[in-house]
Amino acid sequence: MVPEWFHQGGVAMYPLFLCSVVGLAIILERIWMLRRSRIIAPSLEQVIDKMPATGADHEQLKALSAKDATVLGELIRAIFAHSAMAKHENVEAVQSIARQIVGRMERGLTTLSIVAEISPLLGLLGTCSGMVKLFVDVAQHGLGEPAQISRGIFEALIATVAGLVVAIPALVAYMYLRRRIELLVLEMERYTNELLGRLYR
Repeated sequence: MVPEWFHQGGVAMYPLFLCSVVGLAIILERIWMLRRSRIIAPSLEQVIDKMPATGADHEQLKALSAKDATVLGELIRAIFAHSAMAKHENVEAVQSIARQIVGRMERGLTTLSIVAEISPLLGLLGTCSGMVKLFVDVAQHGLGEPAQISRGIFEALIATVAGLVVAIPALVAYMYLRRRIELLVLEMERYTNELLGRLYR
């Protein structure tokens, strides 16, 4: 059942509700997909950290990455797939794949950014709509009927608050997810650089 205050917030409440649903869905989905265990497998990082420049260990890592579903596993497979190339060609090939992977990791963040930016504007639209109703009520009924006048004020305040309630968590989540992706990418870059350095010794 929709609460009464939602209806009293005016037409801006409906797009704000849609923004809140979309934003929440993106936040939950990205938090789930960006878990470290889905990006960097502990087994792979342990092998890379301990791996000396020997072919046997390269084969062990190659076998592990072949059945690994994480992003780091995908990058390691790409490195071994291009290992017959010169180092700079391998690096370019891996960088190309990494850009695609980062694009997948950032999926939905543009929409979340739009939610964070547009929600205060929708709240402002509701504020303007409430003020228009206020002046219309004053023009029609004068100042002698507070109940009529308060309708426009209540709509303006509810819409403003709703816009901020949607925008602030969306903005915080966007900044958090962007930073999380940056840290994960830096960590994967370290492991891939270490592997490339050992492959081409």
